[in-house]
Amino acid sequence: MLTDVVAQTVARSIMASRLDYCNALLHGTPAATIVKLQPGQNNLARVVCQRGGRTNAAPLLRSLHWLPVKHRITYKTAVLTRKVLTTSKRPFLHDMLTVSAPTRPMYFAGAPLLFVPRVRTELARRAFSVAGTTVFNC
Repeated sequence: MLTDVVAQTVARSIMASRLDYCNALLHGTPAATIVKLQPGQNNLARVVCQRGGRTNAAPLLRSLHWLPVKHRITYKTAVLTRKVLTTSKRPFLHDMLTVSAPTRPMYFAGAPLLFVPRVRTELARRAFSVAGTTVFNC
């Protein structure tokens, strides 16, 4: 009943509100957790493209220009880190990031690199101060 454009708009609003909510918290979660989220995005792509339940969702996601959930989490973490660095909003997050000054000249000196704090536990690697800097530096 919906046109393709309206169906994509509704699906993006549903996906953006559910899958993108607090993506920075999902960075570094076990693969078993992310695997549970991916079928929801796959089904949404099938509905928007009006395909059956057994259709492979990977080509549909590419045609809709949607990143899979795992890559979407990484992308949104990088975007959040960039926004924290470039804007004065979210000072509580900005205080967690430290721009590192290279000790010797580098050829890519135009790109700021962030200092990644050392941590011992896997849970600490999921903190924004570590995950955001790691993703941003990559």
